[in-house]
Amino acid sequence: GGSVTGAPFDAERNVKCLDAPGFNRFIYSGNFLKTLKKRAQFQLDRHCNGDPLTSAFDFPRVMEATSIGEFDDAFIARVYGFESNIDYYRKNSCYYFLKGVAVPLFIINAGDDPFFDPDFFPIEEGVDGNGNSPIKMERTQYGGHLGFMFHQLSDSDYSKQRKASWMPIELARFINHVHECNSKQANDEIGWNYL
Repeated sequence: GGSVTGAPFDAERNVKCLDAPGFNRFIYSGNFLKTLKKRAQFQLDRHCNGDPLTSAFDFPRVMEATSIGEFDDAFIARVYGFESNIDYYRKNSCYYFLKGVAVPLFIINAGDDPFFDPDFFPIEEGVDGNGNSPIKMERTQYGGHLGFMFHQLSDSDYSKQRKASWMPIELARFINHVHECNSKQANDEIGWNYL
């Protein structure tokens, strides 16, 4: 089985949220874009002999990019062999691969994740088996972009002798559940009584 948080169901939709005017673009995209440009400069210096006219990617467009979408089109798509940023998004959004999942899967995303479209969570793609591998999806109201992975433990958490925050515990709990079901039922159909 597998468990994941921060699943990018539709990157094409998500980048529109990141690049839209407002808080996300100003805070998240702006800072992220600065980091990405530094990484592109590093790649240019390290792998392209510092040549800004390299054919590996469009360095001038990278440095002029004012959005994540523009950066992805000039750098990511070129470096990894995609026709464009849209081609990259469509071929790498996990939504399109859910029906082909071959092991039990647990996905947790936060409703307030600023990197994802808040109006798109394909809960209808979750299945309880019926011939397919079960996919359990959970969407919390809060958590931000992977925020519940790293939150500070509360006094209540410590009193319960928790050593990790909620997210790692839930992800591990699912994997343990799958392991226990496989151990108990070997080759029989997996029971789906999680959560």
